[in-house]
Amino acid sequence: MATTRRRFLVWSALGALVAIVLAYASAVGYMMANEVSFIFAPNARAYDVAPEVATRIERIQRTTSGGTPALLWAMRQDALDAPWIIFLHGNAANVSTPGNVTRYLQLHSLGVQVVAPEYLGFGALGGVASEDGAAAAARDAWEWLRAQGIPASRIGIYGWSLGSGVAVRLASTVDERALILEGAFTGVDDRAREVYPWLPVSSIIRNPFATRDRIGVTGSPLLLLHAEDDEVIPFAHGQRLLALAKAPKRLVVLRGGHIRPNVADQATYMAGLREFVREYLPQPVPTVVAPTSPGHSARRAPARR
Repeated sequence: MATTRRRFLVWSALGALVAIVLAYASAVGYMMANEVSFIFAPNARAYDVAPEVATRIERIQRTTSGGTPALLWAMRQDALDAPWIIFLHGNAANVSTPGNVTRYLQLHSLGVQVVAPEYLGFGALGGVASEDGAAAAARDAWEWLRAQGIPASRIGIYGWSLGSGVAVRLASTVDERALILEGAFTGVDDRAREVYPWLPVSSIIRNPFATRDRIGVTGSPLLLLHAEDDEVIPFAHGQRLLALAKAPKRLVVLRGGHIRPNVADQATYMAGLREFVREYLPQPVPTVVAPTSPGHSARRAPARR
């Protein structure tokens, strides 16, 4: 009787262990199979843009140097030599998402020109979303600007949320003038470990966006914008990136969570951007013809600002 009971307990324990192992393996397999959905959540919806804004946006169909289709949204200034910012959006969005369009307008109000590349697998572009695909889209925007003769010293890079990983990857390979990161993470894999500490994240994540490993080799001034009450990417990520980055660097602390701090805390957001842009991406100083006296040739002099 006792022997039978022991055998039953042993087999029950083994059965429970097998069930746990199978459940764990199933969870790992499910996460691996759905990584693209979890990390990118590609959004194919075409959002309506207010007519008065839509008329100011130039939609540029391209093909990347790698042969994949590409799309750029550009918002120019009347002053064609105004500096440019490459805007790189986050996940679950696309170039037409209202939150992105609001940020284009906020940046544009500071006198800069904006170009926003779409990622493969997002919006109207087909394909499968990936870190490499997003990086190729960002690089295409850079190459588009450089092909127009825009000097690197007049180009900044802005990455929001997932776009922060794209921005730092691009900035680690080019010589941009300034780098702006909003709601940035140290890595998708780092955030996944925080949310799923029981999973073998290193074996699951194929798109790690390891910003922590690249931020130290970017060579331009850095502005970090991060909300203290961000529950998607905790504020600690921004603090760690600040510690890892080279000077000059600064962190502007916002309120309003991950999605809308640019609206909920607009005064702080815009003040931080305005100061940074004014210092590192200033408007070109116009020249005027200085008055001349008879017999003297005209010379050009810088206008007072």
